Amino acid sequence: MFRSLTGLVCTGLVLIVLLVVTFASRAVGAPSDLNPVRFNPHPEGTPVLLVAEAEALGHICVMVPETRVLRQAVKELQECISLTTGAQLLVLRSEIREPAIVIGDCPAAARAGLSGRDMPTEGFQIKTAGNRVYIVGHDQGIPGLPKAVSNGTAWGIFEFLERFVGVRWYYPAARGGRSVVKTPSLIIPPVWIEDEPVFRKRQIYPPCGRPSNGTGERLTPLHNCLRAGNSWPVELVVHSPHWDRVPEYVDQRPELFQRRADGSRNAKMICYGHPATLEVYVENIARHFDMSEKAHMGIRGNAITVSPNDAAVACKCEHCLKLWDPDGGQYGTASRIMADFTARLAREVKKRWPDKTVIYLPYQNYTMAPGGITFPGNVEIQICGMPGLAQYKEPAIRESEQANIDRWFVASKRKVQNWHYSCWPADKTKAPYQYPHVLQRFYQENRDKLVGTFINGVKDHWPRQHVSLYCWMKLLWSPDFDVDAAIDAYCQRMYGPAAATMKELVTLQTTRWEQSRWPNGRMSPKAIYEQCFPRPVYDRMFALLAQARSEAADTAEAAAHVAYYAKPFQAFQTEFEAVVEGKGAHALTALKAADDPLIDGRLDDSAWGNAPITHLHVNKGGKEAKPRYATDVKMVWTLTGVTLGLVNHEPSPTTLVRNLHSRDDSMAWWDDNIELFFDVTGTKEGEYYQFIINPNGAISDFERRIRLDSVTCLPRGHRNFSLSIPRSSGAL
Repeated sequence: MFRSLTGLVCTGLVLIVLLVVTFASRAVGAPSDLNPVRFNPHPEGTPVLLVAEAEALGHICVMVPETRVLRQAVKELQECISLTTGAQLLVLRSEIREPAIVIGDCPAAARAGLSGRDMPTEGFQIKTAGNRVYIVGHDQGIPGLPKAVSNGTAWGIFEFLERFVGVRWYYPAARGGRSVVKTPSLIIPPVWIEDEPVFRKRQIYPPCGRPSNGTGERLTPLHNCLRAGNSWPVELVVHSPHWDRVPEYVDQRPELFQRRADGSRNAKMICYGHPATLEVYVENIARHFDMSEKAHMGIRGNAITVSPNDAAVACKCEHCLKLWDPDGGQYGTASRIMADFTARLAREVKKRWPDKTVIYLPYQNYTMAPGGITFPGNVEIQICGMPGLAQYKEPAIRESEQANIDRWFVASKRKVQNWHYSCWPADKTKAPYQYPHVLQRFYQENRDKLVGTFINGVKDHWPRQHVSLYCWMKLLWSPDFDVDAAIDAYCQRMYGPAAATMKELVTLQTTRWEQSRWPNGRMSPKAIYEQCFPRPVYDRMFALLAQARSEAADTAEAAAHVAYYAKPFQAFQTEFEAVVEGKGAHALTALKAADDPLIDGRLDDSAWGNAPITHLHVNKGGKEAKPRYATDVKMVWTLTGVTLGLVNHEPSPTTLVRNLHSRDDSMAWWDDNIELFFDVTGTKEGEYYQFIINPNGAISDFERRIRLDSVTCLPRGHRNFSLSIPRSSGAL
């Protein structure tokens, strides 16, 4: 990068030489960590001098109305040039004053040969002409997406900042995640580049640090800098419709709702097998499109949603049972039910509204594409990657997920959308894994099959995953993005004297995750801490972190970056010590009893004898804490089985959420509950029997139908629970 304009006021020959040097450094030596763009033949002319020795010469000339995203981009442009050069360019609106960065589709841009409305959706061009740099993009509306616009000009500004000003956004700027390279001058060589995204769906959630209540640091500005957006005209309304909110349906149309095993109806879940459901769907579609009235269902633009509530589909009515697949596995038992409904709906929509699309979200136990399904050409699929994309490192998982994408792609006869989770498996381990090459392979292999991805986090995921998330957003723009060059540049830019050490650490986190192989391809504590990050690797990671701290100690900015990177390692250390060393673990000892205890929830008969009490604790941010209300657990065994007793010192037990009464209700998680996992193999390889029991004693074991006896009683100030698991159940 050219850093000096000494001689600017001297002879024209000296100035020309200096400008040629600048051109070479900016164009020929362009950093390899940028997204690839198309270079058009260089326009004639000389470089555009915008800042000379920290003196502002240029102007930012905004020639179009500003959307929220464009307004942020213009502000970022002014701010980053100031941070880089020390000079603040004046922002003008509807006026061009040279030297100029001309923003937006305008007559002056047209005279320079640029027309934003004729560019690809979300596309942009950056071109020098005379003493101006034009940044023009496609900013038109998106057919089928009300109020949505293409943000091509804003994306062009962020490209300009990366390529010519040298800015990167690795995590939120307020935490030091924006990287700039200081230089006193800014000269733009003759250039003409253009680009547009490969994937038009590049959404990332959450928009703030604590989305549950809408608080915490706003993450949307970072997302915009990384060109998060959605210009695809088919968009889902997730978990819709909510017919439990329509009194008429609840009171008069019980057949619309999922039938439980005891014959009652679950208004939170729709029955997709009963013919009446299709009839009511069509009634609501007609209400929306033909009568312009409010519909009780999810419709966005021309897209009609099929997306059950956030629970497994488990209807016991005669219509659904005919399509239930007991051999469908975790992700396929209800696939035929949902695919059949979607196909029937699509055929009706094609007859009555041929320009509309049905968007269907395979998820939960209806994720896998069933055999023999055909759609009439108006169905678009948005597939949930249930294991989490990071787990695609495992060959068996990747192959299964890829086969599912391929089957839905063939069935729908069109590109599919993805719903991927950054929170899976991050919610199951505190290990600081990275997976950029897993992401790269996925998007390169599916370039021609995908619309793009909605990335679903649960809370602020940038501290632990920002290296992978940064690469993820870049790969969604172009799967040809060089993740290795990006990681190398990230370490050089962010860590200064500690760059080599941090590069080794990031590489270790990445290779140990991506290249290790789990027993039976299944995630478990054993897989994480014996295969990915065993003791020698763990020790090396913390040694590198300590070394980086030492190397960066005298460089304030680098030291702050190391400190930010190190924060997730605290929870990693706590988890490692608990899993590997047993630190903080509390053993639950089962003593032999002379007789089986009474299953009455009272826990006061003699069979409990001297069974020791184990006090449950809360894991809060990776640290052990006492629960607000204590919970005590006892366990005894006899020749006939194991009995578990639990006392929860809940002062108002009658206020617990306890809506369910029947076995294997798909809404079991939504009640207050006790969740038990039994590693019956003893291998610690992640294979469990799982039981969910609510305060009514309603049990869910995911259709295994294991014979259990449970009773809950709610004496004043307590919730008592007892559960008997016979040896003959197969769960022991």
